[in-house]
Amino acid sequence: MKLKHINKNQQGLGRLKILVLVIILLIVCIGAWRVFSHQSKSNDATTLFSSTTSPSPGFHVSENKIIGPNGKQFVPYGTIIECASERKPGTLCQGQGESANTGFAQINAAAKYWNMNILRFQVAQEHLFKKDGSINYSYLNLVDGLVKKTNSLGMVAIITLQEEHYDGPAFPTSTATAFWKFMARHYKNYPDVFFDLYNEPRLPANALESGSNVWNIWQNGGNAYLSSGTKGTTNKIVSYVGMQSLVNTIREQGAKNIIIAEGPNYDETLSGLPTHLLTGGNIAYGIEPNLKKDTSQTTQYNTFGQYTKKWPIMPEAFLNNEGTSFCDPNSPVDLPRLLAYLKSLNMGLLFWALVPGDGIVGNNLDKPTSYPTGASSISSPMCPYKGSKSLYLPNNTIGDGSLIMSYYKANSVKL
Repeated sequence: MKLKHINKNQQGLGRLKILVLVIILLIVCIGAWRVFSHQSKSNDATTLFSSTTSPSPGFHVSENKIIGPNGKQFVPYGTIIECASERKPGTLCQGQGESANTGFAQINAAAKYWNMNILRFQVAQEHLFKKDGSINYSYLNLVDGLVKKTNSLGMVAIITLQEEHYDGPAFPTSTATAFWKFMARHYKNYPDVFFDLYNEPRLPANALESGSNVWNIWQNGGNAYLSSGTKGTTNKIVSYVGMQSLVNTIREQGAKNIIIAEGPNYDETLSGLPTHLLTGGNIAYGIEPNLKKDTSQTTQYNTFGQYTKKWPIMPEAFLNNEGTSFCDPNSPVDLPRLLAYLKSLNMGLLFWALVPGDGIVGNNLDKPTSYPTGASSISSPMCPYKGSKSLYLPNNTIGDGSLIMSYYKANSVKL
C-alpha cells in the first residue's frame, strides 16, 4: 500500500510538471504572436522599407567631392523622373497611362540603354500626407518601389521635394519641414538615397521686403511676399524656412545621407554660396547649367566652374531644347564643348529628360534624339518647334539625346 501511494504521488508530480511546461509554452507563443502582430500592423515606414532592403556602404563628402562606397569620387550621370509629383502619379509611374514611357520603364532604360548611375525623383508632399496629416502609405509604397528598383540596378536615387504641380511656394515652408522629418527617418539607413531639399527655389527679388536678401532667406528663412506660386496671393506675406533648417531637421533624425541644396533663381546661381554655406556635413550644392545664357567656358566658369574647386556641385536638370519656349540652334556645337568642360570638372550631368521629342524619339526609350550631320546654325533643320506647337512633339527626332547618351556610355560608372 505504501509503494502504491508513492507511485501515485510521483504520477501526480509528473502530470503537474507537464502542465507547467504546457502553460510556459503557451505564454511564449502568445508573446511571440503579439510581437509579430504588432510589427505587422505597425505603420512605421522605416520598418516597411527595411523589411526587403539591406543597407549598403555609405557615401560621404570629402572637401569638394562626393566619395562613393568604393572610395572613389562619385560623378553623377543621370536624368529626372517626374511622375511621382504629377496629379496622378500611380498612372504615370506604373504604366496605366496613355504611353509606355512610365517611371518604371524609364528606370529600366536608364540602366540598360543609357548607362546612368543616378536618377532624380520628383516627390510631392501633397501626395505623401493625407488631409488629416497621416501618411498615405499607398503613395509611399509607390515611391519606395521606384527607389528600390533604381538601387537594385546599381544607381543612386535622389528624392526631391517638388511642389510646382500644386502651385507650391517659391521657397520651402513648414510643409517642407514635415516632409523631410518623415523622409529622413524613412531612408536614413539607405545611403544610396540622396536628399534634394527643394526643386528650383525661385523667390524673385521683387517678392522681398525692404532690407531682405534672397540668399539670407535661402539659408536661414524669413518673410517675403508670395509673388511666385499660388495664384491670386501676390500680396500675401509668407514665412519661409531656410535650407539650414531643413538640413538640421534631417540630421536630427539621425540621417547621414548626402543632402543637395539647389541654388535660388530657379537653381541657376551659386553667387552667394561663399558667404551662405550650410553646416551639417555631407552637403552638396545644385546648379542647372544653361547653354542659353552660359555659352562660353568663361561664363560657365563664373556660374559654376569656380565653385567646384571648393565644394561638391551637383548638376541639375539640364534642358537645352525646351519646346516652343526655346530651341538652341547652336546645340550641336555648344553641347559637346559643355560636356567636355563638365568632364574636366568631374561634375557629371543630370538632364531633362527621357520624354518624347526631347531626349527620345516617341516612346522609344532606347532611341535618342539626334542632330543632322553638320547642323550648327539657325538655318539648319534642328529647331522644329514653331508657332504654337506643343512643348514635346512625339514625332520630333531632333535633339540632344544622342550626344548625351554617348557621353554617359563613355563616362558613367555604376555603384
